[in-house]
Amino acid sequence: MAAMHKFRTILLFGMPGSGKGTQGAVLGHLPGVIHISSGDLFRKLPKHGELGREVVAFTSRGLLVPDDLTIRIWERYVQILTLQEEIYPGCTTLVLDGLPRNHTQAAMLDDMLDVIQIFHLRISDMEQARDRLAARALRENRLDDINDEVVRRRLQVYEQETVQTLEFYDPSIIFEVNASQTPLKVHADIVNRLSKMETDRDCLSNPPDVALAAQQAAEAEAHRLASSE
Repeated sequence: MAAMHKFRTILLFGMPGSGKGTQGAVLGHLPGVIHISSGDLFRKLPKHGELGREVVAFTSRGLLVPDDLTIRIWERYVQILTLQEEIYPGCTTLVLDGLPRNHTQAAMLDDMLDVIQIFHLRISDMEQARDRLAARALRENRLDDINDEVVRRRLQVYEQETVQTLEFYDPSIIFEVNASQTPLKVHADIVNRLSKMETDRDCLSNPPDVALAAQQAAEAEAHRLASSE
């Protein structure tokens, strides 16, 4: 695919429980930005559909969905959004979390994505990461995340595959974020980086007030979080 037809893309990397979904959802409210979570794509697939049956054949055995199947599912979803004129190559900015999962997927997507920024959400305390996964499991009824063996395997896969995927990209576009902070502080770090990017170049979306919109979205999310406590 020609470079001019690539989707501008922001990638969110981080171990399970680091808050990628929360940050992606907030960024997805910005003008001209769409958040796509690979986990949500898998969960929304009709289990009795062709792709759904393929996915279940692996997940039911505790296996990761193969790279080629993952990319097929993602490409189909992007094609649907494009046909519905919800996204436009060269104009819409995609925010992806959970994809690419490894170096192979990064190479497979390289012709489609113009990755302008990577936010790497890091948690140095493994116990805190496990606690976050357990809290999310109860909140979202994802009971597999309570199983110690499942959690251990997911964190191991993250260390072995996901971190290595960062080597595919230019280090200058990778921005480290301390995900052990509160969600609002993580928002602030991301917003500050987006603001600097917008000052350096117009690369996020057509409207000129992307940083302001990001700040407003962060404040709205902080208000929501405070109200739910």
